[in-house]
Amino acid sequence: MKTKWLLAITLAVFLAASAAATQIQGARAATTRNFTLYGNYLEGWGFTASNITSPGPKIQVEQGDTVNLTLISEDGITHRFFVSYTNSSSPSSGDPESSDFSGTTSYEFVAISTVGTYTYYCAHHPNIMYGTFQVVPTGTIPEFQPLMLLSLLVASTALAALVFRRKRRI
Repeated sequence: MKTKWLLAITLAVFLAASAAATQIQGARAATTRNFTLYGNYLEGWGFTASNITSPGPKIQVEQGDTVNLTLISEDGITHRFFVSYTNSSSPSSGDPESSDFSGTTSYEFVAISTVGTYTYYCAHHPNIMYGTFQVVPTGTIPEFQPLMLLSLLVASTALAALVFRRKRRI
């Protein structure tokens, strides 16, 4: 009976703490997301020089996040990164667009606040160098979720043990 009581208290505290953490997570401010993209006009884009593909890797950010890109021309050819919010293979007004680069450059922009799936391209090689740019609602991408859940489990178990110990003394 005492073991069931301890388990019930632990579960209740854990669920309450998880719900509170979810509310805090959903209310957090925009984040800076860092990505490195390697570009090759024959192969596409990749997060590393050894995994360049066409289409390139999916970039997922939350609404209003700052996107900090390190862009590397893996082939030494001139490229220009852009995200098409109109899903056009050429840049439109309001689309984030880097300057031309043939080495390594940094480019930073703020993601659109409209949730959706868009496409990123190289303005010079859009038929090969493209990939998915996904904007999800704020609070969707977990930030250290496993560590947070482990901490909640330890804290709720400790609290339940204290409550159980106190009830035993009475």
